[in-house]
Amino acid sequence: MNKAVKTVGFIAAATMMAKLMGVFRDIILAQSFGTGYQLDAFMAASKIPLLFFDFTLGAAITSTFIPVFNRYLQRGEERQAKDFSNSFINIVVLISAIFCVVGMLFPAQLTNLIAGGFEPEQKELTEKLLVTLLPTVIFTTLAYSFVGLLQSHGEFNIPAIISLVSNAAVIVYMLFFSKRFGIYGLAVAMLIGWSLQAIVQIPSLVRLKFRYRFKINLRDQGIKDAFVLALPILVSSWHQPICVLVNTRFASFFQTGSVSALEYANRLYIIVVGVFVYAITNYVFPDLSKKSGGGDIAGFKHIMTKSIVAMFVIILPIMAGMMIISREIIMVVYARGAFDETSVALTGAALLFYSIGMLAYGANEILNKCFYAMTDGKTPMIATFFGIIGVVVFSFISAEVVQAGVGGLALSASLSTVIVSVVLIYKMQRKVPFIDKKLIVLLLKAVFCVGVMLAAAYIAKQLSADMGKWLGALIPVAAGGAVYLPLLWLLGMHRVLKEEMR
Repeated sequence: MNKAVKTVGFIAAATMMAKLMGVFRDIILAQSFGTGYQLDAFMAASKIPLLFFDFTLGAAITSTFIPVFNRYLQRGEERQAKDFSNSFINIVVLISAIFCVVGMLFPAQLTNLIAGGFEPEQKELTEKLLVTLLPTVIFTTLAYSFVGLLQSHGEFNIPAIISLVSNAAVIVYMLFFSKRFGIYGLAVAMLIGWSLQAIVQIPSLVRLKFRYRFKINLRDQGIKDAFVLALPILVSSWHQPICVLVNTRFASFFQTGSVSALEYANRLYIIVVGVFVYAITNYVFPDLSKKSGGGDIAGFKHIMTKSIVAMFVIILPIMAGMMIISREIIMVVYARGAFDETSVALTGAALLFYSIGMLAYGANEILNKCFYAMTDGKTPMIATFFGIIGVVVFSFISAEVVQAGVGGLALSASLSTVIVSVVLIYKMQRKVPFIDKKLIVLLLKAVFCVGVMLAAAYIAKQLSADMGKWLGALIPVAAGGAVYLPLLWLLGMHRVLKEEMR
């Protein structure tokens, strides 16, 4: 038990540290490059290998390798497990290497796909940066495969620090070498950072006596099972990458800095919502799987409902707060150096409208885990298709018809997230009716608390408008928190998160 507590604590601390280092990395980038055309080019180029990974390999590695590999281990089939792991790693690395080579041969076509609106000079820069960054997809594939191997053998600490290593590489470059080598050096630093994610895991693999062999056996039953498992989960993971791709494509036709502004805002948004939502879903997923596997529908519904209420109580005030002080948040985090007033305005608008989808994002993560626990990968896949259609349609209307700028693109992504949420809620309600009077009352209590909190925060914002960027952000947050938390207590919401809803 002590070992488990220490491991979970270390993972949580490492995850939080990686998030904070990521924010610090972005702060330095913003200070040095602002939202200029060079950083727009870098952001576009860096997205291409990572989007390829998310579209084709990410979910396959994280969601299929571990269960299949562990099945061999549980049967005592060590040799078959090693054969499967080598075949799996070789296949996914080969796929990523082929993409890398093709991308190096056709960088202009890939650049046009994601940033067709760039000027010729900016496109040329993007292509050069892309050629340097393409090998990151190989190292990403290796790193995630190694994580699966180590976690299957009970080693969680080393996988938890790999993001720390890659962020550290970029931070060191920005602090000591960026003035000399500029944006091209930044691309090399990122490549080094991603390679380190794989390299730091090798000593642990050696201690576990893992022996690499270049072997591909497509007849391996584990490989077949992995591919069957991967397809619906893979498609279900496409919503966020496609939102990024569509937003970047349209933003490339906007004013300089639009691509960077969307990226800065999206990173902040994902960090904030991800820390809390992933903590909830990772904690409850094993119990959801047990309840579903054991046919305990009442227990499954209870865990799902408590998770939704907990997410609602945590995320709703954060969402509301980020909407009311989005500009102040950007001022505090990024406004220094080359990150000027124009950069603040663009990024603040993007953060405001991304925040609208925060609650739906949290609901999607929980409900997806619930469907996976029920071995239903089809429903999340269907919901994702509706979300993808939504983001394409809304983004086109926003960019070409309404011409709403980066805020409109961020809103399009948020609305598509809401569509996914509506489909998942509808489908889950038909399978396991969880929306009842008690749940509605609890959610309305939270909405009331947030409404009062918003009023207090708005008044505090008006009073602190001339007190500087730090106080302008902190005073509304403090005022809102001072109202929200006592109201939750008075309405008995704290007991809901601790006790069973009987």
